[in-house]
Amino acid sequence: MKTSQKLSFRHWKATSLLLTTLLCGLFAVFLPPPRPLEAHGGEDHGETASGAPGVSSGAPDEVIMPKESQFLFEIRTQLVASDTLLTRRTLLGQVTAAPGGEGRVVAPQTGRLVSLNVRVGQNVKAGQVLAVLDQTLAATEQIGLATDRANAQAELRGAQQDYARLKSIEDIAARKDVVAAELRLRQARQNAGILNNQSSQRRAELRAPITGTVDVFGLAVGQQVNQGDELLRVINPSQLYVQAQVFAGDMSQVNEASRFVIEGLQGGTSATARLVSFSNVVNPVNQARELVLSVQGSSALRPGQSVNVRVQTSGAAAQLAVPTSAVTDVGGRPAVFVHTAPEVFKLRHIRPGAADDQQTTIAEGLTEGERVVTQNTYQLKSVYLNQ
Repeated sequence: MKTSQKLSFRHWKATSLLLTTLLCGLFAVFLPPPRPLEAHGGEDHGETASGAPGVSSGAPDEVIMPKESQFLFEIRTQLVASDTLLTRRTLLGQVTAAPGGEGRVVAPQTGRLVSLNVRVGQNVKAGQVLAVLDQTLAATEQIGLATDRANAQAELRGAQQDYARLKSIEDIAARKDVVAAELRLRQARQNAGILNNQSSQRRAELRAPITGTVDVFGLAVGQQVNQGDELLRVINPSQLYVQAQVFAGDMSQVNEASRFVIEGLQGGTSATARLVSFSNVVNPVNQARELVLSVQGSSALRPGQSVNVRVQTSGAAAQLAVPTSAVTDVGGRPAVFVHTAPEVFKLRHIRPGAADDQQTTIAEGLTEGERVVTQNTYQLKSVYLNQ
């Protein structure tokens, strides 16, 4: 009985396995093949067509670059605008303090600094006490001063005694002797007073010559200074000049200039300036004439700083202009990259007009208000040529 049951179970098991195999074969034949995995909306989340991470291609004249890549490549843009000014020359200049824009405090005498009332960068008013200096004397000077003071006191006592004696016998004394004794007493009192007060007059107050900001200094209370040493400097940053050397080839552009723009050599600082003087004297060493400009308003410029002076002239009419750094060469033709969407840059061929190292006028190809790439265009150009 048990043997019959075992045979029946084995038969059932073999039959089930055969049926399962037949069903799997039918599914494999009649079901459609599996489709590739897609995300929502049908976007392909695999590698981009160009193979470059973070950069993909759109239309033939477009480059698609995510914001992260734009930040990594330091892509900068600027709006296209009309301008009547064009930079004709860029001169090298140096910032100096204008007359009344810088005041220096020097030690009027050799002494010790007993008080310091300001700190670096503090704003001060003209006439404000900045420090107090106590005069110090050498040993020989101190001995001489003590001797003079003792002699003055002795003279004063002698004059007082002589005058008192003559006054006591004024009835019988000669009038001229009494007057002479009185004059001697007055002179002795005056000399003694001068020498007695000389110790208090040895302390000098150092005051601000102009209104401005205290520049960097290295003074400390108790420090010994010598007569004529520069102790403090006060600068008014709103009163600055820029001096530049103009050579023969730049004379005509400077004479026709409509505006001067001052820029730091490392960028970040820009200010307009007006002409103060254009020297008629030629430097015999370098055969250049000196141009002096006054910086308009407050700025981050400081005396001693080297700057670029852009000499700008007016055109006949306003023209579209972009920074010269925005213009590149693609296929032998000048072009720019226009920022048409947050992550889309479109190549646009242009016809440039007059240009210099700062600006390029656009005769055809752009409209006012469009945004063009002005920094690191070679990154976009490289992606465009390789896509």
